[in-house]
Order: sequence, then C-alpha cells, then structure tokens
Amino acid sequence: MGSRGQRTYDAKVAGEGWVAHIPTATYGPPRLGGGVIARPAITGLLADSAAELVVVIAPAGYGKTTAVALWDQTDGRPFAWVRLDHLDNDPAHLLLHLMTAVDQVAPVDAATFQYLRGAGRAVETQLIPAAIAALESAGPIVLVLDDIHELTHQSAVSAVRALVQLAPESTILTLIGRTAPPLDLARRRLQGRILEIGAAELKLSVAEAESAIGAVGGPTGPTAALVVDRCEGWAAGVVMAAMALRDGSSADAITGRHRLVADYLVEEVLGRLDPAVEAFLVESAVLDHFTADDLNSVLQRDDSADMLSAIHASGNLFLVSLDGQGVQYRYHRLFADLLRARLRNRDPERFRALASRAADHLERAGDIDGALLQALAADDPAHAAALVERDAVRLGFDGRAGILERRLSLLDEHVFADHPDAAIARAWFGLTLGDADLIQRSLLLAAAADRGAALADGAPSVKVAAALVGSLVGIGGVLEVVRHADTVCAAGDHLVNPWWGAAASVKGGALSMAGDAESARATLESSLPVLDDLPGFRAVALAHLALLDLDDGALQSAAQRSAQARGIVDSRDLCDLVPVVLVYAVDGLVRSHRGDAAGARDAVRGAERLLDRLGDLAARTAALGHALTAATALEIDDSELCRRHLDAGLLAARREPDAATVHLRLARVRELLAAHAQHGPRPSLTAAELRLLPHLATHLSLQKIAGELHLGRETVKSQAKAIYRKLSVSSRAEAVAEAARLGLLDQP
Repeated sequence: MGSRGQRTYDAKVAGEGWVAHIPTATYGPPRLGGGVIARPAITGLLADSAAELVVVIAPAGYGKTTAVALWDQTDGRPFAWVRLDHLDNDPAHLLLHLMTAVDQVAPVDAATFQYLRGAGRAVETQLIPAAIAALESAGPIVLVLDDIHELTHQSAVSAVRALVQLAPESTILTLIGRTAPPLDLARRRLQGRILEIGAAELKLSVAEAESAIGAVGGPTGPTAALVVDRCEGWAAGVVMAAMALRDGSSADAITGRHRLVADYLVEEVLGRLDPAVEAFLVESAVLDHFTADDLNSVLQRDDSADMLSAIHASGNLFLVSLDGQGVQYRYHRLFADLLRARLRNRDPERFRALASRAADHLERAGDIDGALLQALAADDPAHAAALVERDAVRLGFDGRAGILERRLSLLDEHVFADHPDAAIARAWFGLTLGDADLIQRSLLLAAAADRGAALADGAPSVKVAAALVGSLVGIGGVLEVVRHADTVCAAGDHLVNPWWGAAASVKGGALSMAGDAESARATLESSLPVLDDLPGFRAVALAHLALLDLDDGALQSAAQRSAQARGIVDSRDLCDLVPVVLVYAVDGLVRSHRGDAAGARDAVRGAERLLDRLGDLAARTAALGHALTAATALEIDDSELCRRHLDAGLLAARREPDAATVHLRLARVRELLAAHAQHGPRPSLTAAELRLLPHLATHLSLQKIAGELHLGRETVKSQAKAIYRKLSVSSRAEAVAEAARLGLLDQP
C-alpha cells in the first residue's frame, strides 16, 4: 500500500472494457416512509460524534438503517449510500459500487470509473488507490456501507479494511450490518476514533414504541410499555407486534425474547393473513428482488401488480419498495428467509419448480449470478453447471476470472465429476491461474462425464472444448497446438461453431512460430472477420500478422496492423491480460524499426509486465515474447535489456523444439548482440533486410535480385534504402563494405 497522497495507478491506461451493471436500487439514500418516528437520542449521538469511523451493528430489525438515515437528514454533509449484496464479494465490483454512490453526491472523474472497470487490475495496488484518490477529491462526505454482513469473502473484507485504513480524514465511513467483518479496529478503539452503536443504543424507548405502534394503527397507552418490555425495544418486533394487535391478536400472544420473539411474531403475522395473500407472499419470496412482471413470469399469474400494491398499501413492512415508483420490491431478508423455508418444508416439489422457473427467468434477463443461485436452490446441478460454463471463456480471457472463480465456488465437487460443463469451466479458470494440474484434472473429469452433448457456451462437444483449452496451453509444443486447433476447426465453421475463429487464430500463431509463414498468414487472416466478440484473440492475431509483415519487409503494413492490435488492447482495456503480451512485444519492435525509441520502450514495459505473469504454461509465447523484446532492445541500443531477454527466451525455447522461427530469431539476436559487443553499437536489420544483404554483394541488378527473392522491385529498393540508413552509408558498395566489417554478411 502506498501513502494516502500517493497515486499508484494511471487512469490514462483505462479503456472501455467490460462495463459492470450497478443497479440504481443499490445506491442512494433509503426511502423513508411517512410513518418513520423521530429518534433524537440516537440521531444526536451520531451527529455529535467526531469519530472517523461509525459502526452500527445489531440483529435484523433494530432500525439500524433508519437511524443513520435520520442522521443524514440532520447533518449538513453529503451522504453517499451503498446497499451491499453478494456481488460485492468481488472487490472490483465493490469498489465500483462505492464510487458510483459517491458520484451521486460528489462527482467522480470519468477516468476513475474507466480505470475501475478495467480487466485484470490488482485490488491492493491499483483499484484501492484509485478509490482512495477519488475520496480525497470528494471533500467532506459520509460514505455509508449498508448490509456490511453481505461481505463474506476475504478479498472483499480486505478491501474494506484497506478503505478504513487509508480513507482521508474528510471521509466518515459508516458501516451498517447484522455482524461486523474483522477490520482490526482495536487501535482505533484505544484512540477513540471509532463510534460503535449496537442493539443497546438502538432499542426503542417507551415513547418511541408508542409512536411506532400508532403509526401502523395499533393500540397505544399501557400496551406500548408491554410491547417494549416483551420485545426488549427491538424495533421490528415492536412493529410486528403492533400489526398483530391491530388485526385482533391479544397482548398475551406477544411472548418470547429476541430470536424466539422474532420467530413467533413472524409466524403470528403470517398466520393471520388471508390464505391467498399468504400463498402469494410465500411463493413470491423465491426471488430476492422482483417486479410485478418478474412474479407474473415465475409464478405464472397475472395479478402480481395488484397483490403487491395491496400488500404495500396495507402497511406491511416486510415488503420493501426499492424505488419511488413502486416497481422494484424485495422482502425484509429475515422475513424472506422464513417464507422460503415455509415453502421448502411444506411443498419441496413446488419450491424446486418455482426456483427452476426463477433460474430460467433470471438467465433470460441476463442475471447469471442470480440464475445460478436459483438453479442450485432447485437442486438442478446440470443447469447450474451450464450457467457457470456459458461465459467461462470470455470471463477468463477478458480478465474477469474473479467472477468465474466466484461462480465455480458455489458448485459442489460432485458437480464437476458429473457434468462436463462445470469441469470445462474449471479448466478455463485453471488456465487463468497457470495451474496445469487443475487444468489436467478438470479435462479428465470432463472426458469421463462426456455424454456427447454440446456445451452451454456453444462448443459442439467436450472434445472440441478440451481441444480449445489444449491449443492455448500447448504443453506438447507448437505442433500440438496446431493439432488441437484443427480439432476445434473440424467441428464446423463459424456459422455452427462459435470457437472456430479463436482456434484458427491460435493455429495461425503456432504455424508462424513453426516457420510456415504462408499458411500462417492465410489462417490468421481468415480468422479476423469472426473475432469481433473476442477482442483478445483478435488483437493477438493482428500482432502475428504484423510480425509476418515485418519479416517480409512491409514495414508500413506491419505498423498498421500493430496499431490496430494495440488499439484493441487500449480501447478494451486488456492491458493486464497475459495473452496480449505479444501485442506489446510486436508493437515495440515495429516502433523501434520506425525510429520511435520512446514508444518502443513504452511497449517493452508492457511486454515485460505480462511476461513476468505468464508462468510456465505457454513456453512458445514466452520464448517469442522474449525474442522480440530482445530484438527491440538491440534496435534502441540497450545491450543489458537485450541480454536479459535473450537468456530468458533461450531458456523458454528449450521446451519448444519445433518453433523454428522462434529459434531463428533468438539465434539472430544472439549473433547481433555478439557483433554489437565486438564492433560497438549499431542498428540491427530485419529478417527481410538480412536476406537481401548477401545479394547486394553480387553484381545482380535490383530487378534481378527482386526476381530471385520473389519480391517487387520497389520492395527491394525500399529495403536497400533501409539498409543504407541503418548502416549510415550512401551507396551499395559502402553498404557491402560496412556489413562485412560488422560481420553481417555471415548472417543467413
């Protein structure tokens, strides 16, 4: 972690990237109805505190959110509200969620949002400093994180802990929830820098309880004291008791304490509802958040809007409106849990049927995480596995592996053994980790469970999906990559096989490394038209084509393709995606040939960063990336950089005996580096220029040389001029003499 004032990220590298959806219902102040009672004691405690951190923790129903909302109404500072849910267990989603809320009251720079949406960012060293910088710019603000207990993953808790530690003094963090995450607050307590409010402070007084009871139409007077005594000031209990009293229950029916009281009162309220209303409540609770249309679809009825309107108008506090228009609703979480439990226990078959319909409905709506939870609740592991696998390739290759990991964690181990979709999805996750063992185990499970069916992501079979994974891993070398890619392509063209283009691009890159430039070019170019929805694959394919152009001496075409590849990486914010290392490596070499030393060095930094993260799975990519970076280093006269990448490239190339072109590149760089040490600094020549150089030492005309090399005369003329420029000579004879002095005429 850097200091508070130190910015350790660069918003300029942010691109459009994948845009996470932050529903408007999950940020902004809560909607307080007209029946909310004043809480002067708790509001004064909050308003008068000088603490830097406020923690409000109590069981459900103690009025935690209401108390802070009343504080909001009396405090002059802006309050940014966030209502957390299970999606915020992804720290990247959490931080984007927080900044979206802050932006409602203190505008956040657009570059910060672009940066937070970027793929592959490190949470501690990149995303958190970005959020802290935005808070520093926001000025005095109270940032409220409601339902903090929803954060159950260590990564999300660690992100909150970092925010607590690094937030500027102008930001008052306020955490609300049923339980507090481990935030290491002991030192703050000793220093008096934290205000902690619990159930004792939140209990209703007799006067407050009387106001609450009167607000829902219950009896007042001595009954209020009885209710407070029996409910021990628990706000939700007081209200539920008042509703039961209003509907005819006796005061004697209000018995028990705390959780026992809660269970009893919820049962009492449900037991006194009209059977049709109770049935609607029980079945509608299958969805966490819903509209009338959602319920009509899942419950197969057409009166959900009328039912919701009637329930909400009746003052039922278990149904919570999430907007001002009465469109989005949810139930109080404790109440919803009870409703679902009642349905599950009373009619498990009906529960599974509704959960299954809910899964289908949410999947059609694009809420894959919600659909996955419903499929699991319906005890439908096949559907759950399919939901996890359908986006696994894109999530893994576009830098959103955290989402894939979270989805996989919800599946029991037996699901991976029984359902190929789940096993293939885990293999893709293993690829993002560089975990060869996990990939191998997952592919074996997928093969064993294969029943010949297509997969959720459109792969025609398990064999094709496994081959696509294998083509990217390429443990057996470039020829094995080609074989795997051929398996995928043989399953059908892009009209029937969504992974044909990806496999063709991988195959083209492998053919180029193996030395079959003509086939490589044709394969790569054929893949481009069908890679629009796979930007990472498209960028790498363009980089390979740029390198082929460069080897042919077509520098202008190489520069155009390299710029296209780099443009995709920058605009889609794929700069932290490991496979695009070749985009940076090729870009650096092209820029160095065009005399852009500063741009070449910038590209080298990008390549080095990704080479460090590449791991051991793709030796061919590592060897080529190091070879190209070493060649770039020679062009910009950096011998130390060249030597370092040459050594690393030679080491990786030992595992790729069939990558002939890569070996040639490394050998050429090694010889040029030796000549550099012997004769002093001088620019290196491209492969095409080195092929032309021996012909310049003959008496053949440029026209005849062009014929022998199967090139156009103008291309040969352009390459000759480039040789003159790089050798600092002005004639053919001088070029031959200088090349001989430098030992270049001994090069192939």
